Amino acid sequence: MNTRTQKTADLVPVLLLFLLCVLFFSEIVIRGKQLYGSDFVQYFYPIKKFVRDAVLTSHGLPFWNPYLLSGTPFIANIQASMFYPFGILYYLLSPEKAYGFSTAFHCVLGSAFMYVFMRGVSMSRAAGFLSALIFGFNGYFMAHLFAGHLSFVQTYIWIPLVFHFLRRFMNGYLVRDIAAGGLVLGIQILGGFPQLAFYTILASVLFMLLYGFPTIRMGPTPRRLALFSGMAMVLVIAFAVAGVQLLPTLEFTRMSTRAGGVNYAMATYDSLHPKELLAFLMPDIFGNAVDSTYWRSKEPWHFWETCGYVGILPLFLAFIKVKRSEVQVLRRFFVVLFLLAVFLAFGKYNPLYPVIYRLPGFSSFRIPAQVIYLYVFAIAVLSGLGLDQIVKGSYKLNKAFYLFLFGAGVVLAVFMTGLHIYSYPFFSLLIKHFAESPVTHVDIAAMYERISSTINGSVFLFSLSLLLIGFGAYVKIGRRLFAFLACVVLLVDIYSFSSQFITTYEFQAPKTKQDIVACLSKSPVSGRVVTNSHLFQANDGLKWEFPSVLGYDPLMLRRYVEFVLLSQGLPMDDHVVNLHRIHDVKARLLALLNIRQVVMDGQVEAMESDMPYAQVVPNKVTVPSTEVLAFMNSEKFDPREVVVLEGERFSEDRIAHQGKPGATSCKILRYTNEEIVIRVSTERDGYLVLSEVYYPGWQAAVNGKEVEVLCGNYIFRAIPVEAGDHEVHLSFVSWSVRIGVLLSLVGLSNCILLILPIKRSVSKGLID
Repeated sequence: MNTRTQKTADLVPVLLLFLLCVLFFSEIVIRGKQLYGSDFVQYFYPIKKFVRDAVLTSHGLPFWNPYLLSGTPFIANIQASMFYPFGILYYLLSPEKAYGFSTAFHCVLGSAFMYVFMRGVSMSRAAGFLSALIFGFNGYFMAHLFAGHLSFVQTYIWIPLVFHFLRRFMNGYLVRDIAAGGLVLGIQILGGFPQLAFYTILASVLFMLLYGFPTIRMGPTPRRLALFSGMAMVLVIAFAVAGVQLLPTLEFTRMSTRAGGVNYAMATYDSLHPKELLAFLMPDIFGNAVDSTYWRSKEPWHFWETCGYVGILPLFLAFIKVKRSEVQVLRRFFVVLFLLAVFLAFGKYNPLYPVIYRLPGFSSFRIPAQVIYLYVFAIAVLSGLGLDQIVKGSYKLNKAFYLFLFGAGVVLAVFMTGLHIYSYPFFSLLIKHFAESPVTHVDIAAMYERISSTINGSVFLFSLSLLLIGFGAYVKIGRRLFAFLACVVLLVDIYSFSSQFITTYEFQAPKTKQDIVACLSKSPVSGRVVTNSHLFQANDGLKWEFPSVLGYDPLMLRRYVEFVLLSQGLPMDDHVVNLHRIHDVKARLLALLNIRQVVMDGQVEAMESDMPYAQVVPNKVTVPSTEVLAFMNSEKFDPREVVVLEGERFSEDRIAHQGKPGATSCKILRYTNEEIVIRVSTERDGYLVLSEVYYPGWQAAVNGKEVEVLCGNYIFRAIPVEAGDHEVHLSFVSWSVRIGVLLSLVGLSNCILLILPIKRSVSKGLID
């Protein structure tokens, strides 16, 4: 078969994957309904709507978000993924429509990348199709669709293509493969889920050591140097391509609750308990988040973080022994990757994790269970290798296969016996030993149906898979027939479980909520809003464009969180990602946030305050940074008379009043997301203090002369002004974004230059 015919034949499996995607997403792509995703509704939808509105109205990307958390960086938020190239649909369509089409597109794309990787290592089309089916439609990926993890989807799909180019480089030492690998890894980083990108880099380095290095261990020393140099170049190119996002995100992170890493408790939050490996075999044994029958934990999100179901037949195929030497090295690597992923996913249940936590990178993230992403990738590859061995010739069932068969068989037999013979004691023991807390949050009858269904279904699929493997080994059915039946069995298995996560949603707020929103302030100048109502979610300020004190985001400015928590008499908590309610809206410190409206019990209540949005104060007090909040929360602090700055020791600079205090006035001439213009008149020198959150990048000019923007009162902007009439102009200029743009342009241009020459190779530059 010539090359053109082979490429044509390879289009058939890709077309089938496309048709399967249409089947899974038929309600979305055919009937035009909108896809549901929990986090998309409350987090990503407001973000994408805000970006699209900004692009369409001002023809530029938004740098600052004035609607959440009393003002916070926006372009620096990596999960907004504004520079992700395949996010273009969110500019062409409304966000609620774009989410469904974008997700379906990424599902096809990820499956196709998996197929490309498997075909690149000389696997049969059937093996490539089976691996693609596992990777693109497994329960773990689909459960995250239901969770609405847009950035997860955009990041997840790229790992097969990254590994495709890494393997090509390790076999041929072509510079273009380095450039392509770096480009793809850079795009993955821009996808907006840095934890998965971190795991991809970790796996890539491991791939170099366990796959690349063994293939040249007997070769010349220059080749070994080329291998390490090539891997380093991949990382440099990737970081350069993603520089436009990485630099502002790193700047933001240094001032966030994630600065310096998170504590151990947060880093191990949502770890995979060894007991939850049962769900890898019986996916709904702990219930399901779709119908609210998940009973193991009261936190439904724990379901999709630990749902590692890839089907039952793939677990059988993963233990098939391969014969080809190159494939054996590849298989050994993915066996190690499979074991490593499970080992790391255990998190706090892993006795060695305190040591792992101290390794670079691991203290920056939470939810260790998200490394299951590598487990899914490893199983997809190992299953394809197993099927390829069957399709291409004889195969052996090794000891590991029989150990899996025995272990899984015993577990299923015990659960089947308990379900049908000792039903009551079985369920009592199951709940007693596997639930994290008393099961009072689910419908027991619905839970029983879920558990019964998953046990019966898993036993059936286990038996069917074993029967198919047995026929292949002993009856010797045709190879093509075996491959066809294997794909059919897997498709039935995956579709029956994964299709339930594709649900629809109407992005229509109730009229009661719309009426309330119509009454709310639209600018921080006229006052901020606190929504202590079940009608509102934490990020509705961004969605409906009213300035909210609340917000939900993994990256929050640490000082703002400290300020709000202290106002409520609460200690600092690094685990805070959601400020969704404020109990004491009349707290002394909160008056500085210019709160004018509170939504409670479906009504809007006005808040009276003598603190203006902008004022000139004549005095300053310098306080050590560790003592500022305590000083501000005391009776010594009068925000109408003094601004608190930070220094090494306490000092005061107060003006002795002679007669009446000097008159001042502040009038807001213009307010936009990244620009504020104020006319200030004052009879004395002082500090213009704004009820706006301080952040590097805000610049000020007084009558055209640049002045420094100070951090006053711990989190606010303060600008020194002299007596007289002034026009104060504030603008947000992100130098980290500007430098990042240049870095990304250099990275992209170098990628193009390196990919275009067909015959240039690392071996010519480094080996010769």
